[in-house]
Amino acid sequence: MRLRTFTAPDMPTAMKMVRDAMGDDAIILSTEPQKGKKGITVTAALDGGPEPIFPAAPAAPKPLSSAGAESIRAELQQVLRFHNVPENLISKIFNKADPRELASIEALHQMGGKREPQNFIRLGLEKSLGNYFTFHPITFDKAPQSLMLVGPPGIGKTLTIAKLAAHLSLSKQPVAVFTCDTKRAGGVEQLQAFTNILDLHLNVTGSADELSRALKNLPRGQHVLIDTAGVNAYDRDEMMEITHLAATSGAEPILTLPAGGDSLEAIDIAEAFMAMPIKRLLVTRADTARRYGGIVSAASAHKLAFSQLSASSSIIDNLQPMDGAALTQILLRYQLQST
Repeated sequence: MRLRTFTAPDMPTAMKMVRDAMGDDAIILSTEPQKGKKGITVTAALDGGPEPIFPAAPAAPKPLSSAGAESIRAELQQVLRFHNVPENLISKIFNKADPRELASIEALHQMGGKREPQNFIRLGLEKSLGNYFTFHPITFDKAPQSLMLVGPPGIGKTLTIAKLAAHLSLSKQPVAVFTCDTKRAGGVEQLQAFTNILDLHLNVTGSADELSRALKNLPRGQHVLIDTAGVNAYDRDEMMEITHLAATSGAEPILTLPAGGDSLEAIDIAEAFMAMPIKRLLVTRADTARRYGGIVSAASAHKLAFSQLSASSSIIDNLQPMDGAALTQILLRYQLQST
């Protein structure tokens, strides 16, 4: 293995020096900023073959043009515009992105030519979203948890509760399932059908007081999943009722929103639920949407951590934990299917 060290004013220039001197098979071993001044030092390695003869004084490589250095950023911005992400949020995401990471990806993109450009778009978007958003998936590997799903009507909260219950039941963890959805026609029956399949008892409570008493009578050591009726975010009475229900239960309320909604509308709906101590956002109906600007905007506007993603109407399909890679995957799914 042959090693060489290159010093350049920035990462793209250093990558071009590596490519010109050692070829496309060179492996980057380390990158370090120069002490006391601007610039970067890159150590690269090349396996096998005779030792190459390098010119004594190689000409300084030309830096990437500003258009080339910005091409990845521009393509990433176009992806977010496809999803109707507001321009001010796009600016915030890329203002927080690490310019060195994007420059490195751009350099690799140029070295690779037209070979699988979608891989570089995916990598750049994953890095940018991972730097901006937070992710806190639901896990059941610690102490028993008490969770309550809240959100607008008809967005799949009941199915999501069933999926969580199925996961716990199949992993032999004790779980108590509650529904407070006693006003909607068929609300109890829908969840009852799921719990019957799982051989679980469904606790039906029609008020905050009933729920509180039932929770107090539960044996210790059980996870608790609470389904609630969908509420109109713009109806003050309904919002006061769901807020009181969450406070009385002591469960963590998790905002549940569907993919595919309008960005500004999603922000407004989420704002109505911020009277509760909501920290996490769970996304449903990802399989029936093409554009995800609504959930991205709501999470950003209210500093919510993404938890899980539901992309199937089947109870046996688990919820997908969210991270930068998962968010990137759904944002690029339609574009990749179209290529």
